[in-house]
Formats: sequence, C-alpha cells, structure tokens
Amino acid sequence: MDNFFEPVQHDGEYVLTKKGSRDFGEITPEIAKSIKRQAGKIRLRIGIEEKDNKGNFGEKHIERPARLEQMRAAGFECARDLVEAVCGDFDEIYENGMDLLLYKYGKNDVMAYVELTPMPDGEFYDVKTALPTRRTFIKNKNPVWKKIPVKNNAALT
Repeated sequence: MDNFFEPVQHDGEYVLTKKGSRDFGEITPEIAKSIKRQAGKIRLRIGIEEKDNKGNFGEKHIERPARLEQMRAAGFECARDLVEAVCGDFDEIYENGMDLLLYKYGKNDVMAYVELTPMPDGEFYDVKTALPTRRTFIKNKNPVWKKIPVKNNAALT
C-alpha cells in the first residue's frame, strides 16, 4: 500500500490503473477454460450511483459514502486501489448467477463482482462493485476456481 494518494486518472468512461492501463486484471484463457466462461480483461468504468440503487455500478457506486468509509478503514484510498488489489491478483472465483465474484485473501479480505460486458471495442469483464468483506461471506460457498499457491523454490537454486 502506498503512503501517498495518487490521483485517479480516466480514459473516457474508464478508470485507469496506477500504471495508466484500462485493464485491472484478466480472466485468462486457462482460468476461463477451467470455469467454462469466456476469457477477458477486467475493467472499471466510472459508472453510476443513483438513489434507487437500480443498475448502479463502477467507481461511483463503489465510492458511495458508506462504502468509501469501509474502504479507507481497510487501507484503500479509493475504488481504483481496491479494484487493483483484488482484480490484479485474486485467489478464488465464485459464480453468482451471470456474475463472477473475485475474492482476495489478506489482512483485509476484498472481493469484486464482475460481469462480461459487450462493447463496440470488444468484450471485457466490467467491475460492478467491489468491497472489503469478512471471510464468513464465502464460508458456505464453493469456488469454481482457486489459485495454486507458488512454492518457494529458493532452496532449489
């Protein structure tokens, strides 16, 4: 986690990562084959947050006041930082209807709901929402994919 706030950059309707990319992560071809879904990049759009809570998604939805307070308490300055953490290095994937739930373990567990979205420039997984969570949220759920832990090979060299 950085000790300073890095301004959020946008490219049209897309939020950019700290490195300036539209892509926060990816459902790789290998993962896609395993979960019987389409491969694709993961992107965060500016989105909308309306009072009726219908169709809300993206940065604006993630950064609504109550959620922003939760994110900051968990060590994330903004939606970009939270989404970059979970979508760039998720540990498990769960199905939630048509959405996928990406889950990242840590001092503060985080998750993101993503949905395959067709756009004129191609399809991608659109981040609908993301949030810090408690491990009890997935307690009775079965992942459709788990990251294989990388063993420390330092002793082999």
